[in-house]
Amino acid sequence: MQVREHFKRGVSEIAILHLLNERDMYGYELLRELGKRSQNKFVLKYSSLYPVLYRLIDKGIISDTQKLVGRRRTRVYYHITESGKEYFEELKSEYYFITEGFNYLMNYQENDNENQ
Repeated sequence: MQVREHFKRGVSEIAILHLLNERDMYGYELLRELGKRSQNKFVLKYSSLYPVLYRLIDKGIISDTQKLVGRRRTRVYYHITESGKEYFEELKSEYYFITEGFNYLMNYQENDNENQ
């Protein structure tokens, strides 16, 4: 189980940015969408989500805005910035590149090398 947490930690930024690239969301909404879209295979806890969000805010990749919900309750919405969109595209490109290389590695057969 600990190995799974390490993998999730490594891809949490890209997963969150993917969702925020579509629309602004608040914390619980992000967690719900991550679970729903991954068929509950990528589930984050609040304790894992907020450090990532705060780190992205500190880097200027996302911003946060408080909005009044109901009469007295506020909700914090997160928004991807223009520089965040550029960062997300770079991150996505690197992710696909590394994933492709890892797939080659995991499916490597000695005969494959002779054909190249």
